Amino acid sequence: MAIYQASKQLTKFIISGILAVGVDFVVYFGLSQYMGTNEAKALSFCSGMIVTYNLNKYWTWRQTDKNNKRLTLFAILYLIALIVNVSTNKLLLEGLPNYLLRFSIEQETQAVVQSYAIGLDKFFAFFIATAISASLTFIGQKYWLFKEKD
Repeated sequence: MAIYQASKQLTKFIISGILAVGVDFVVYFGLSQYMGTNEAKALSFCSGMIVTYNLNKYWTWRQTDKNNKRLTLFAILYLIALIVNVSTNKLLLEGLPNYLLRFSIEQETQAVVQSYAIGLDKFFAFFIATAISASLTFIGQKYWLFKEKD
């Protein structure tokens, strides 16, 4: 029964995380066009944090209390995860080669209508940093923040 409950929580955490990462991803790539990558990553991470707090509190961990202490602890956990996320992202951006993946929309005459490019270093750095910080937050939420009372 405990394994079933844990796998159910992990599944909900992953679904909530995918939605939060989607918000993080869109905000990051949008903002990184207009500001530095560290600032964009920090703001996008915070956007995803708002989504994940609400989904995980009410859906994954089924906590309905109005506990401000829990919100404070959540903020501390995610501050640590934010530092890990932004630091990992920065280190990877410095270390990965800056290759671009280009694709375009063309007419039948092969005239380019629209061209797009995404930095593969930015893409991989984003996902690796996200995976590391997501692992940290799952462990922190399950065994510290939303720990079941014995």
